[in-house]
Amino acid sequence: MTRPAATDPGLRDVVPFTPPLPGTCRRHRLRARLLRAGREAMDDGELLEILLAGRRGVADAEATTNLLLETFGTAPRALAARPDRLRSLCGLSDDAVAALKAAEALGIRMARARVPDTFRPLLDSLDAITDWCRTLCGHRETEAFHLLFLDRRNVLIADERHQHGTVAHTPVYPREICVRALETGASAVVALHNHPSNSLAASQGDIEMTRRIRDALKTIDVLLADHVIVTPAGAFSFRAKGLL
Repeated sequence: MTRPAATDPGLRDVVPFTPPLPGTCRRHRLRARLLRAGREAMDDGELLEILLAGRRGVADAEATTNLLLETFGTAPRALAARPDRLRSLCGLSDDAVAALKAAEALGIRMARARVPDTFRPLLDSLDAITDWCRTLCGHRETEAFHLLFLDRRNVLIADERHQHGTVAHTPVYPREICVRALETGASAVVALHNHPSNSLAASQGDIEMTRRIRDALKTIDVLLADHVIVTPAGAFSFRAKGLL
């Protein structure tokens, strides 16, 4: 039997088989499951992998995801990591880093949207304050100190990062806190910092710092409404514990 020539009209529409690139089948399966069954059907690692799959500079999204989880422990901590820290990790590209930071920003905005009046929420309960505080910096891998400035009705005027530091220490300056309270016209301030160690215990240094801030704010007739320590798993309120 004679083989048909390559120019045979019957072969013109034959498309040559091209094997899929490594990882593409898994990527498509993950995306299909997310769209079909929703986020409840996915674990954090799979969601991270979907974010990274196909990004420039990410040859193996599954391996990169595993490295992120091994390094940071949880997906929220990976998203909250500093861009330079992410870049140094197995050479993550700016494209991949931007995807992770965009996911973090959207997560924070969605969490804030749960609080009434998104742009100037009413923080008039311990739950509202601690939810807001955990959203701001509960998953950070280095310690940061934030200030929430409230008006007379406990409506948020501004939330600002006052200082950031090492894994276990952040310098705090009561005089600067007083200056910002006056500039914002605040009637009350909530101090906030995170413990990357995951411990909710207030150190003696935390207690002394809180008293210094409270006493400084008293001189300008501004109330230190609370000082909250946050971790990914919980929150510690100085006010609720009788330390204010």
